Amino acid sequence: MKIVYFGSSEFSVPFLKKIIASSHEIVAIFTNADKKKGRGRKLAPNPVKVAAISEGIKVFEIEEAGKDITGYLSGLTFDYAVVISFGMILPAEVFEKWPGRWLNLHPSILPQYRGPSPMISALLDGAKQTGVTINDVVYEVDTGKIYAQTKFDIEESDNLDSLEKKVISLGGPLLIKVLDMIADTGFQPFSQGEEGITYTRKINKADLLLDWSEGAREIVNRIRAFSSRPGAYGVFGGDRIKILKASVAGGTGGEAAPKKGGEPVGTIIAATVKEGLLIRCGGGIVRIETLQLPGKKPVDYRSFINGYHPDVGARFK
Repeated sequence: MKIVYFGSSEFSVPFLKKIIASSHEIVAIFTNADKKKGRGRKLAPNPVKVAAISEGIKVFEIEEAGKDITGYLSGLTFDYAVVISFGMILPAEVFEKWPGRWLNLHPSILPQYRGPSPMISALLDGAKQTGVTINDVVYEVDTGKIYAQTKFDIEESDNLDSLEKKVISLGGPLLIKVLDMIADTGFQPFSQGEEGITYTRKINKADLLLDWSEGAREIVNRIRAFSSRPGAYGVFGGDRIKILKASVAGGTGGEAAPKKGGEPVGTIIAATVKEGLLIRCGGGIVRIETLQLPGKKPVDYRSFINGYHPDVGARFK
């Protein structure tokens, strides 16, 4: 089949390459326009555009949702459009003009975790399972019919990075299988149903700041959800320090951790190579394992203790 591909992020690239390597042909790629990046604020292409150029595939850059998309599509001959991490909501008119010809890969078991942040939200919730859905794209976000789904477990050690890898590993073959079945048999999707619907929201910068008044489990889940990028953080000694990996000290409630009682939340209650870097929170104790200081590479807690010399009784804010 002839495919038009919509994508903009690093997460989108492996699926693009999977289609390129298949029997299907990508006739054009739609992606976000170049943006200014880095200290020099120079225009730079996104990862999908870079991949498209390297493969010699025609690229249409879109600056704002809806602008020119219908016109560009009208000049193309295609069977289906695949949309993965495009970063914009497509205009309703494209679904009216080309109905039933849109596929999306959504990293959840729809109708759970509809919306812009399904993997992050699953980790924030401490979910034990998620998955991948290939669904029909319609104007109402993530409500389209389902072509195929696969589930997988979320391990305690999983964070956003590892969850993305699992989705890519399982979702790529599933996407190609669906495309093959549509091409071979005219395979049709089925309705999502109305049970178990949940929604996610767009993540903002305020979500990255750790709230030490939360429970230990909630804080650890927040760290998992944003690691390694963009990274949850706390403020210590005036520095914004990313915390990339942590665990609940002493098990579920942190009861086995050193405890004096009465310390304000965010207080360091241990800072030795033997005991670890332990932080009092609103419910239990968090063991910090990997940190990243501004402009520096990530380090383990031992290097942080040896280099930063944090005092017991000092506080993360």
